[in-house]
Amino acid sequence: MTTLLFSIHPHATLDSELARLSALPPVVPFSAPLREFVAEFSKRIFALPQLREHPELATLGHWFRGAAVNQLSQRLAGRPSELNLARGLVFHLAPANVDVLFAYAWLMSVLAGNTNVARLSQKPSTQRDALVSILHAMHREGLHPQVLERAVLLTYPHDDAITSQISRHCHSRIIWGGDATVAKIRSLPIAPLAVELAFPDRFGVAVVRADALTASTDIEIEELARRFCNDVLWFGQQACSSPRCVYWIGTAADVAAAKARFWPAVRAQAGQIEDEPAALMARVTDANLLAALGHRVHSPDSMGLYPLRLETGHADGHIREIQSGHGLVVEVELQALHELAAQLDDRDQTLVQHGFTAQDLGTFLSGLGNRAVDRVVPFGRALDFHPVWDGNDLLDVLTRKITLPAT
Repeated sequence: MTTLLFSIHPHATLDSELARLSALPPVVPFSAPLREFVAEFSKRIFALPQLREHPELATLGHWFRGAAVNQLSQRLAGRPSELNLARGLVFHLAPANVDVLFAYAWLMSVLAGNTNVARLSQKPSTQRDALVSILHAMHREGLHPQVLERAVLLTYPHDDAITSQISRHCHSRIIWGGDATVAKIRSLPIAPLAVELAFPDRFGVAVVRADALTASTDIEIEELARRFCNDVLWFGQQACSSPRCVYWIGTAADVAAAKARFWPAVRAQAGQIEDEPAALMARVTDANLLAALGHRVHSPDSMGLYPLRLETGHADGHIREIQSGHGLVVEVELQALHELAAQLDDRDQTLVQHGFTAQDLGTFLSGLGNRAVDRVVPFGRALDFHPVWDGNDLLDVLTRKITLPAT
């Protein structure tokens, strides 16, 4: 059964909503009505009572502030011989693990001038409900009707018939989910002219130059630890970009000294974040499973600490796919940065780094023998959204280019 979470016609059938959306003409990307709607939406996010408990909502609101939208629009400032227009009807299949992630692609699609259908998870979500409440409030107040009429947010149990029904109408389909989810939805056809972008299982890892950390002051290490906790412990380490492994680069003495200063600072910061009993059980279970499967991991600390550290000599994607998150971090010591390449594969999306120069990183990435790593960020920025995700520019899927004759 389909439940409409938001529509200007809340009692309409899915068939009638799809027909209505398909009949609406596209809007010029980044035109004034679209910008005004997104500015109002962003403003209202900061007034949500849930903001204190869910700071990721503030991050979303900040990402779509006026200056940021102006900067985003410049990505469509192409050649004089090209005109960028809306793609049409975009079907978003949102992830279940990070509640607000759907809103980034959805709001970008709004700015691109598309009509949008978003299938949201059936899991209860305070963040999702807060964002949907903004749309209902705008509708009650009669604001932005020409934009709100172009949006349908819904939820339904996993149902191939419903997904296929919406897919037949869409001009673009964006899938967020695990490998099995992506494979299943990709098996359902879309219109011949439609395009598709999928975001399957990916992982994050962190790399630290040990001597750079040991040269830091106590205040700098405290700030680094705070940023690390934001990257790892927000969303229970469920985000695809949250580091699951930390690779220490340097001599044994430098690494030992760096760990001795870093981990106490991390534990001090982690003490301010709630650790649920179920999360403790999950990471201890994963730690024991890794050991039982012969990955030669051992914990230098008590198993009850948060986050839980495991040390090993090699940590590749096989370890990361067993880790379910919840504050379990696997550590590896390496002598040089280039040694990390052998432990990365195509599923490794985000490299969170500290202490390396752009030249160091460029040389390392250029020498990779696979397509590992689509983004490199400093500590504290792993969860930041970017219009280029997994190596794909979302605006390329949300808009189409019309070639014009040179004059």
